[in-house]
Amino acid sequence: MVNNVRVKSRPPGMPSNSIQSTGAGERLVRRPFMGFWQNNQDILANASSLAASTAVTSVLGFAFWAYAAHLFSQRAVGFGSAAVSAMTVLGTIGMFGLNTLLIGELPRRESRAGLISAALAAAGLGCMLLGAGFAFVTPFFSSRFVEIIGSPEPAFIFIAGAVLIGVSLVFDQATIGLLRGKLQLWRNAIFAAAKLLILPAVTVVFHAQLGLGITFSWVVGAAVSLAIIALYLRLHGDPVLPRPDWGLLRGLGRLTMIHNWLNLAITVPWMLLPVLVTVTVSPAANAAFYAAWTLSGFLRVVPTHLATVLFAIAAADPQAVAGKLRFSLRISLIIGIPGIAILGLGSHIILNLFGPNYANEATVTLWLLCLGYIPTIPKVHYIAVCRATGHIKRAAVVLTSTATMEVAAAVVGAMLGGLNGLSAALLFGFIVEGLITTPRVWRAASGRGRHRPSRGGGRHRLEGQGRGFSGRRTLQPAVLARDRVSHARAG
Repeated sequence: MVNNVRVKSRPPGMPSNSIQSTGAGERLVRRPFMGFWQNNQDILANASSLAASTAVTSVLGFAFWAYAAHLFSQRAVGFGSAAVSAMTVLGTIGMFGLNTLLIGELPRRESRAGLISAALAAAGLGCMLLGAGFAFVTPFFSSRFVEIIGSPEPAFIFIAGAVLIGVSLVFDQATIGLLRGKLQLWRNAIFAAAKLLILPAVTVVFHAQLGLGITFSWVVGAAVSLAIIALYLRLHGDPVLPRPDWGLLRGLGRLTMIHNWLNLAITVPWMLLPVLVTVTVSPAANAAFYAAWTLSGFLRVVPTHLATVLFAIAAADPQAVAGKLRFSLRISLIIGIPGIAILGLGSHIILNLFGPNYANEATVTLWLLCLGYIPTIPKVHYIAVCRATGHIKRAAVVLTSTATMEVAAAVVGAMLGGLNGLSAALLFGFIVEGLITTPRVWRAASGRGRHRPSRGGGRHRLEGQGRGFSGRRTLQPAVLARDRVSHARAG
């Protein structure tokens, strides 16, 4: 009977042993791929959710800024992008490092909901205070910010934006710590779509106020995305903002401050650049710079997301750093180098989608920013290695020094050579950072680094399982990794 079945399923003219050999060949092809996936599924699955999130937000974000460039004047787009950058800076500062704290702490703890709720509330309060202070003080120092937040209505929108950005960033990183990255993927997709859909409507209301329509679209999109995800969690039985565990959060205060210090050293210089361009060059030049800055950011998301998940996995098992790090470095190069070539060669054409002035002013800038991708790879992995192995303060000191150098170089470059001078100075700063961080990454990838659990948590809290948003049991990253390796070897 078995032979008859084989004859019926065999194409005419093909011998039966060909089918057997074809099946064996397919197994030989699939086996290395399946082993590769099983051994790296923890980092690939969650990094893929982050990458998909970035892809969706980048595509829709590109459409948002390109559409805004056609709806508003170049000067208005410059003011709007400066306001969005300032909100993002304040949101990043105001969350006090709670986003990366949750990535490292949630895989180790059984009581999670109260810690997440406390972190979200603390981030919202911190961002509100910073946003209010910024809106009150800044117009006294720059006449250009008077046009952005110089009256009560835009000031209120600006403060709300800072709060929503801070809360969103903490929530997104919490989902990575729980290995539930799809939640942040959906939230970011809703955010990107909502702000794009709102933009045409606000042009009628805020067209006369420079950049306010762009800022308002951004704020409403963030609010809609958080509301829809909260409704989704509620419908699936997950607690939405349960009672905050302030005691647990206070106990992590020192570690939180160190994480915050490092976060500020990483992100603030990047997000301040559009503001610096607006002040030192012109709002119109900032519109062109922001377009190039956003496009070059598409490249940086690959190593950044891989390094983020590397930290989440290695936080539970520092001994996993070397193998996962080598894998992450290889993927960053394999994807990034072709990306540099494509974006560099097509820079003038892509920038033309925003408008001819954007292409004329920012093509060279985009070339220089693309070249900065290579030294970015060791930098972002250096951060992940230091977080996972307990050397957070060392990383904060190093990156604070290099960030100060970058900002100073950018200001001098802008004053001497405008947009191109600023971009050349940034590339120089990126190269210096890469040279400084590469030795530590190389030692960790080769297994010669000194690894120890990060302070503030360890395996003694929870070795095997924990609870996610819904209270469902979830395996820790280290346990998942060991199980997948053992299954692959057994197979």
